[in-house]
Amino acid sequence: MKILLLSLLCLLNTLTFAKVETFNPKFSKFSDNAIQRKKWNQFYSIGYATFNNNVQVPIYGVTVENPYDDGILKESKPCTKNTCTFNFKLDPQQASQIKVIVLPNIGAVMIPRAWTDISASAGANGSGSALIMSADQKEQINLYNSAFCVGCGMPYASLYFPHLLKQSVENEFGGYVDKNKKLNVVYPSKNVAFFSYQIPNLNNKTHGIAKYDDEDTFNFQEISTTLDQSNQNLARPILNFYHAMH
Repeated sequence: MKILLLSLLCLLNTLTFAKVETFNPKFSKFSDNAIQRKKWNQFYSIGYATFNNNVQVPIYGVTVENPYDDGILKESKPCTKNTCTFNFKLDPQQASQIKVIVLPNIGAVMIPRAWTDISASAGANGSGSALIMSADQKEQINLYNSAFCVGCGMPYASLYFPHLLKQSVENEFGGYVDKNKKLNVVYPSKNVAFFSYQIPNLNNKTHGIAKYDDEDTFNFQEISTTLDQSNQNLARPILNFYHAMH
């Protein structure tokens, strides 16, 4: 029954994107209450993440509601027996401000060490999403992985990769356009976009990475960070780590 409901939700999401919408930057908010988040999204210690220069930071798994059955789902890859080694160089001066979390259907992500408020979910189709916020809910990191649900990924991808919009519309997925020129985008490669934009009434910009893969089927992944001045120095390692690991 749960898988059927999730399949229907995926279909409804696809139908929702049957039109082309204008991108309007917004600051995300939790859609569920704190009690519900703490029930499904529990942090548990995995050990320490070790980087190329032997710098170590704590690493935690985060549970999500199991999309296949009752209960919660855990994911600790690529960690084995509390050992997590990443081919990435982290500045030792930033290590005390950072921790790594592992999210089901998303993977390993760096976040500020003090952050513990998260809403994360995993779909039966392999998709995953997460919103992680500071304690005062004025800073955030958004993550999304469409897995192999083309209709779940292509509409979002069309915002950062406009050449995909025609295909997305022709397949009745819809899409997004930057009609008001809110986005600044740099393309280090055809399938990767480094972007930034300004959310109204916020002092600091949002920075992120979007990427897609259409070699066999279609997959879209995205991370965005909205950090205040005290954490601005963490945006670069958080985004670079994501880019290297995904």
